[in-house]
Amino acid sequence: MTQMKQATDNNDLAPAGGRHATRKIIVVTDLDGSLLDHYSYSAEPALATIRKLQNRRIPLIFNTSKTLAECEALSETLGLSDPFIVENGSATYYPKRRFRTAPQGATSHGVYWQVVAGMRHEDIQTRLAPLKADYRMVTLSDCSLGDICAATGLSMTAARRAQNRQFSEPLIWQDSDEALVKFQQALVGLGLTTLRGGRFLHVLGDVDKGKALLAIQAVYRQTYHEVVAIALGDGDNDIAMLEAADFPVLIRSPAHKLPTLACTRPVTISEEAGPAGWAASIRQLLKTI
Repeated sequence: MTQMKQATDNNDLAPAGGRHATRKIIVVTDLDGSLLDHYSYSAEPALATIRKLQNRRIPLIFNTSKTLAECEALSETLGLSDPFIVENGSATYYPKRRFRTAPQGATSHGVYWQVVAGMRHEDIQTRLAPLKADYRMVTLSDCSLGDICAATGLSMTAARRAQNRQFSEPLIWQDSDEALVKFQQALVGLGLTTLRGGRFLHVLGDVDKGKALLAIQAVYRQTYHEVVAIALGDGDNDIAMLEAADFPVLIRSPAHKLPTLACTRPVTISEEAGPAGWAASIRQLLKTI
């Protein structure tokens, strides 16, 4: 992917002094199958549109099942310095260079303010362990890097970042649908839930992408009177995010059917799949809102 120029606006949120009498548009997006191609993980068709967002000072916020390490690498590649949400809503990272004051509930985490909503990976593994013998499944933690590369098409370096989980445990589910229902019922008793991603079944705490979107909107509302969220996604784990957004966008997938939304707002459905459809949908919406 092409290295993009770093945005120069470091004042998404003012350090103090009340809210601006303006509206703020934010773009909150899934990655794999949406901003990134499902097979190649390339964002190339979306690069020009990403630059338009930067020029208009519209934050591009990842809301993904990916890890902190994966989001950091992609942000650097795309020249972004916006917040991002990792592991299906489990934690949000606000760059300190843009957010001079810690959001409510945040702790310092290197160059970020970190807000954790989910359960720690070690706790998930402990609760999940007694169930592993009863079902046919493979956890990402138990996979070799070579296995992850084979299952995802990632490079060895990217696979290592993907395996570096802090708040969730992805599974390759190999059992029946009936067994999955029993497994999910057992997880509820352990304080865990599941979300279906593009390639994995994710076991995590009581979080989702929709709750994370609403939380990040609330942070921006501390500065702006109105915060309008465009959200884009292609999979089942994006449903909560899309239903919470002001302008939900479904991105067509070459690998699966579109999820069904229970949404009162008009839903945009892209004509093309992946980043090409993502870019066209963003361009069209920005003409009307």
